Amino acid sequence: MNMLRNIIIQLYLFLQPGLGMSQSLSADSVAALHPDLKECSGMAFIAPNAIAMINDSGNEAELFICDTLGNLLMRPTLESLHNHDWESLAYADGKLYIGDFGNNDNKRKDLEILVLDVSKLLSDGEWTLLGKIPFSYPEQTAFPPEEKERYYDLEAMVVYMDSLFLFTKNRTMPFDGKVKVYGLSCHPSPQKAKMIKEFKTASGIQHFNWVSGACLSPNGEDLFLLGYSKIWYLEAWRKTERIKAYPYSLGNFSQKEAIALQANSLYFAEEELANRKPYLYKVSIPVFNREGKIEGDSIIQIQESYKWGQDSLELQFPDPQYYIGVEYGLYDQSGALRVSGHFKAEELSQGTVKIPLEGLNPGSYIFSIQGEIKKAFRFELK
Repeated sequence: MNMLRNIIIQLYLFLQPGLGMSQSLSADSVAALHPDLKECSGMAFIAPNAIAMINDSGNEAELFICDTLGNLLMRPTLESLHNHDWESLAYADGKLYIGDFGNNDNKRKDLEILVLDVSKLLSDGEWTLLGKIPFSYPEQTAFPPEEKERYYDLEAMVVYMDSLFLFTKNRTMPFDGKVKVYGLSCHPSPQKAKMIKEFKTASGIQHFNWVSGACLSPNGEDLFLLGYSKIWYLEAWRKTERIKAYPYSLGNFSQKEAIALQANSLYFAEEELANRKPYLYKVSIPVFNREGKIEGDSIIQIQESYKWGQDSLELQFPDPQYYIGVEYGLYDQSGALRVSGHFKAEELSQGTVKIPLEGLNPGSYIFSIQGEIKKAFRFELK
């Protein structure tokens, strides 16, 4: 029997006037990615026109090598390796680092980074496993720790000179916005990650402010972090004692976990949603500077047009014609897509669209609308 539940709904409007969000990015659509690359969780350039990409947990141990137009060049299977939860790629000097360290629940004790020699991958199709870097966080003493101490999920990694740098995905409740930066040696051997520094993205809504990807400028001075709705720019991040992350809105909320830099463009991938294939986008670097930055989240509390029914979210649209065929997705606290679809004309003509929510556990959820009028709602099931 369906039971009525309490709901708190908040509305986050992307790129809408009057919300004080003066700095945003216009991402260019490049191409749909290979249909098997549904959950691209990491990417890195291994040549000027060759991007290595991976899927995350539940997928095969393989690489997808694409060009900058999204065309698949090769798809090597990494035999003898296992994709426990691959979440990030980094590349330097012929070596590809695969971060098998996805840790949504903060309870893994088998975190590791695979080190591959891929210097002959493009020419001869050959790769070699050079070794592994099993690692742990010295500060973590419980698996999982208390909710307020859950800093140990990880989806973002870069390599610079002889070091790997890790940027944690904050899952604290209540969310405090901290990103912890850890360092490791590139040498394959068991290690304890050294915490180098920490900084904040923002302490607003968790889903809009956690870090899911990272890449460096060629000189290692400037850092770019990816989120589900933003890219953060961090200037001189290694030399600055107090890091400042400057946020740039991407104009929508969706599962984005892979980013890489080539020449003057940032490339990032968006995972498959509803009827839309996984997609590759790019953004020009010169737009990043310290001016006109976004400060925090702009949130409007509403109740009157959105209500909670019997295991469904009822949506009412003032201008339903603009939403015909528009895709939507519902994401849980881990960022995983739980419900997807597109708005149908016959539903919109009735004035109310009901989104089924059967089987969802109590917790935080994001409902994202992907059309030209981009919106996302956060709600709590209790």
